[in-house]
Amino acid sequence: MVDMHQYYSHALKIVLEAGELLLKGFKSPKEISTKKNNKDFVTQYDKLIEKTIIDNILKLYPNHKFVAEESAANNIITEEPTWILDPIDGTTNFIQGFPFCCISLALAVKNEIIIGIVYNPIINQLFTAQKGEGAYLNNEKIQVSSTEDLEDAMFGNELYFKINIRNLRGSRHLGSAAISLCYLAMGALDICYFKKLKCWDVAAGILIIQEARGIVLDSTGDEYKDIMNPDILAACTGKLAENFLKLKSDNF
Repeated sequence: MVDMHQYYSHALKIVLEAGELLLKGFKSPKEISTKKNNKDFVTQYDKLIEKTIIDNILKLYPNHKFVAEESAANNIITEEPTWILDPIDGTTNFIQGFPFCCISLALAVKNEIIIGIVYNPIINQLFTAQKGEGAYLNNEKIQVSSTEDLEDAMFGNELYFKINIRNLRGSRHLGSAAISLCYLAMGALDICYFKKLKCWDVAAGILIIQEARGIVLDSTGDEYKDIMNPDILAACTGKLAENFLKLKSDNF
């Protein structure tokens, strides 16, 4: 039997402790290497935080599975409890000293995300959600905005495409999909559109948006079903998503 509250309580404690490692690393010299290309960075702290979180969860739940950026990137979601982890979302920000980076941890059970935690200890922002229980920033309930018109919308993206921002209030590229999604959940952004990311970039943020009364669609505007496919359109309202899809078809 799944005890969501127990899983959440344990995961939160583990993430908060791992946040101390991220904060220490942010202020310290880093060993920087690259992975798939010369802009895909990893540091010793990415690896350390990931190992720390996985080891601590396995001590409590030895049969749980993981999909994680540094050590379990090729694993897939199954029916079994599976933790989806990005130890540092926004590694380039982390390296540069730009304070938009975070730990992102989600739990999927039977292919449904039931827990989402996104923690940026640098600016002390802890976003959390449990399925059916709302979304929170530092224990205060949050909710998406009610924006419907593009001209009133702040757009968040992590892609290298151009969009005519004259149709929008503005556009922000934070360098962390997890943080962007959480900012949508609290009303600071109104719409996010992501392609070519990984599930660990967005899994926790998806639940946090849904619990903040926002909507998450796939990148074509259809119902979002596949956790392993991170191509998403997230918005505060269905009307705004509809208006954005019309704009998108004309731009990219």
